Amino acid sequence: MLVPLLLAASGVFALRWLSVPDPRKLPEPFREQLASLVVDAIEHDPTFNPGHNQDAWPVCAASVFGVAPDSADAVDEVRTIYTLAYCRYLSKADVAKGPDTDLSSLPGVSMPIAVGLGPPVTYQEPEDGEGAYPDSIRRIFPKPLQAAAFRAEPDPSMQTALDERIMRLLSSPVPSPSHS
Repeated sequence: MLVPLLLAASGVFALRWLSVPDPRKLPEPFREQLASLVVDAIEHDPTFNPGHNQDAWPVCAASVFGVAPDSADAVDEVRTIYTLAYCRYLSKADVAKGPDTDLSSLPGVSMPIAVGLGPPVTYQEPEDGEGAYPDSIRRIFPKPLQAAAFRAEPDPSMQTALDERIMRLLSSPVPSPSHS
């Protein structure tokens, strides 16, 4: 009696394990489309400026690790994008320095966020603080995505891509804020 019960229990566990969406299974072109939507939304939204000077604007990169509904396989089916947003903030003084700007001195933020595609576009970001941060991650992100949200740190290639993008902007004849 114990063996069939254990087999049934392990079968249920296997089915449950197989049914949990793996955020890494999103096809790369789909993830890139979603990341582009996130970056566009953040950079064009003057209200997305967590803790930074209002005279600065974000230049961002994003790494998508999940969507809602988790069955979505086209952008128009997605209601929420779960992503790591990595932004650095440029000011008029940085633009005046142009390519001589020290990128390591630029203020920035790296955090997991949930972007509701709306309209209007909304953001849910974790709260600061020892107890508040983990509780807000659990509240904002679906259980299968929480581990990705907790370990969210920009990957070195994401940092490099963002730095290269900022340098292109600073080297252009008239770099300007992304949001209008």
